[in-house]
Amino acid sequence: MRHVTRLLMVAATAVVLPVIGATDGLAQAKKHAAVVFSSGSPTGTWFPTAAAIADMTNALYEGQPISVVPGAGGVGNPKRVGTDQADIGFSYGPFLKLAIEGNNEMYKEAMPELRAIAAMTPNKLHMVMDKDKLMDLAAIPKQKPKLRVGTGPVGSTELFSLGELFGYYGFTFDDVESWGGRVDRMNTGGRADAWKNRQLDIAQFFINNPAARVIELMSGRPSVLVNVPDPARDALGEKWGFLKFTIPANEYPGQTEPVETIGIPFVAFATTKMDAELVYDMTKKIAENKERMVAAHSAFKGWTPEEMFKGVGIDFHEGAARYYKERGWIK
Repeated sequence: MRHVTRLLMVAATAVVLPVIGATDGLAQAKKHAAVVFSSGSPTGTWFPTAAAIADMTNALYEGQPISVVPGAGGVGNPKRVGTDQADIGFSYGPFLKLAIEGNNEMYKEAMPELRAIAAMTPNKLHMVMDKDKLMDLAAIPKQKPKLRVGTGPVGSTELFSLGELFGYYGFTFDDVESWGGRVDRMNTGGRADAWKNRQLDIAQFFINNPAARVIELMSGRPSVLVNVPDPARDALGEKWGFLKFTIPANEYPGQTEPVETIGIPFVAFATTKMDAELVYDMTKKIAENKERMVAAHSAFKGWTPEEMFKGVGIDFHEGAARYYKERGWIK
């Protein structure tokens, strides 16, 4: 019988029990020291995904070595893993790349031992713009409009991706504010509320499609999804590993044409210190058990295991690379 990870939270302090996996026919022959997997919020996608991965991998080992804990987010998880507070984590390729390099606003100290394991489901940039304010991104620095922009909080993928996109077109958040507009850094619910109250001209999300929240927001007022042209997508892909995606026509209210955008998967990662055999087993379990991943979270319905080596942003852990080479996915 398969047991699930249970999270006990008392007075905001999490006590996390090891993931208990089902026993398969391998009679628990392997042994491994305790491993901590830093995921995300228990109510989001990352925590149940990490629990499923740990559950499948633990089934191969005595003692159920992998425990899943709530994570520190895309920015914080590399710090946790890179400083040995955790062994495995979830983040995004751009943050992992910045963490490896160090000497930047997010990561002062370089963490060169970080390595990718596998790409999970991609999230895609959604820029919902008031229809009356509609303009090409390239026109913004020329027209200098008074725009009220809602993006994610400091350290979020929303804030990072929007800043890079604006930068490609030659303007910054400070420029927007100097033109009489503002850039509000808010959580997802705050952006949605501000949009509904007509306090924003642009509400930006980094989310999978079709997103119920975006459907709701675009149903409430005349709006459009902003198209990201190929030159910008190519530049951000080369610099940070963003991938090209197309949001199909009629995915959202009033969206009669396909919308080109960028996206990036969240990435399971570890360091070179992590045992290659365990990482190999983990990679294999992820790749060969899509149904279990879908059961963990419905976002995996459109996920393709054959692409789990794409968009990771950094070099692979040797255990993951071994599996991908066996499958012929990488050389």
